[in-house]
Amino acid sequence: MAAIVVVLGYVVGSTAIGSGRPEASSAPGRIGVQYYVADAPPGFKMYTAESSGLTGGGARPPLPTSGPAELWATAEASAASGTWFVVSRGTHHATGRNSYRTVVNGSEVIVERDPASGQSRLSFVKNGVSMEITAFGWIDRQLVRLVRAVSADDDAIHFSDNFFEADHRRVLSVDPTEALYGEASSRVGYTTGMPTDLAQSFTITVGTDGKVNQSTVMKFAITEARTFTVGAGQAIIGTSAADPLVTTAQWHDGQRLITLSGTIDPQQLKAIAATVHPASNDEVRTAMAAGAPGAAALQTQPQKVVSGMLPDGWGWSIRVSVADPDDPDAGYVWWIAQPGDSITPSETRRSAPIGKPSIDTFVEHGRTYVVAKVPRSMAGAELHVNPTGLPSTLIPFHDVDPAMADLFSADAFVEPVPFTAEILDSGGNSLSFWPQG
Repeated sequence: MAAIVVVLGYVVGSTAIGSGRPEASSAPGRIGVQYYVADAPPGFKMYTAESSGLTGGGARPPLPTSGPAELWATAEASAASGTWFVVSRGTHHATGRNSYRTVVNGSEVIVERDPASGQSRLSFVKNGVSMEITAFGWIDRQLVRLVRAVSADDDAIHFSDNFFEADHRRVLSVDPTEALYGEASSRVGYTTGMPTDLAQSFTITVGTDGKVNQSTVMKFAITEARTFTVGAGQAIIGTSAADPLVTTAQWHDGQRLITLSGTIDPQQLKAIAATVHPASNDEVRTAMAAGAPGAAALQTQPQKVVSGMLPDGWGWSIRVSVADPDDPDAGYVWWIAQPGDSITPSETRRSAPIGKPSIDTFVEHGRTYVVAKVPRSMAGAELHVNPTGLPSTLIPFHDVDPAMADLFSADAFVEPVPFTAEILDSGGNSLSFWPQG
């Protein structure tokens, strides 16, 4: 699982590796670019390195950052308490998982619920501008009102309805999840497999303290924060508020702010932190030359669950594979073929754990996907999908591979409407319902 790659920015096409010595500052008052690397645990290899500033004789843009953003919160709120929302230009945290689509004032809005973090994430385009709202403690109808009220341009967020000011105040003029890394100048990433959500990963980001209160940023970006020792100094370690599968540690090395984040155990992350050190670009080049594992690391081929055509004239296909052949509890990977895909699906998503009925939903490229599984002992169960204002569908569960412990079903539709989904056993009893709660 490489959820942290979503937080930090996807792999860039060309790596920022230069002459092997620290580079000069790219802006007045800013420290020079310096990579930090780790003694990676067995099975991890570096797969990306990127930086801002002047590199290899040419100018590179800064590391990915958002447009204007604002955090509004109730008194004494934090990442997992009170109520708050972040509104920003651009989309940075939504994944399309556990989502549905609806229309607000003529604009299609993706509404995502994340049970793990308790956050809701909305992404939409308004007046030609891509925007996102991430919220905690808000219900959907309040968020829809916020969508109606908000707009953005290149420099600022605007509200036509300030109803939330009754109990919320503006806490930060940044997105805390992104501001956590300060003014980032370089980062490297390590993975046990391909740079997708199929592998464990960690990244080392180097920057300087941002222009906002870093303790306030930490309050909304990290939960369960505690301290530990790195070298002669103290570091903070905690769980990412945006993704509880991600552990983040942060400390200073002189003027530099070092952030180590990964989808790995906190104790293992602490052990890695003890090995993090500055590196010459030549060292980074050598590590990169080893390369990351390719598609062969997947070991298993996905099996088709269902495929067909939709009213928009495009085909669709859902496949499934075992996430880890050596770990029977690792669950499955859903493979989602998008419009324009020829044979290989372009999207992958992890399933809920093996051994119980479950329903997952995804929104991708103007389509809603509903995928489900039940243990083999529940043969005869059916998936019911009920889109608002549309006919319901009833889909049986298929035995796609005798070696797999579960049976699988899936559905897809293009209309942007809310929906419910339910698994019923052969006697009509409910086994699982979406949305939960």
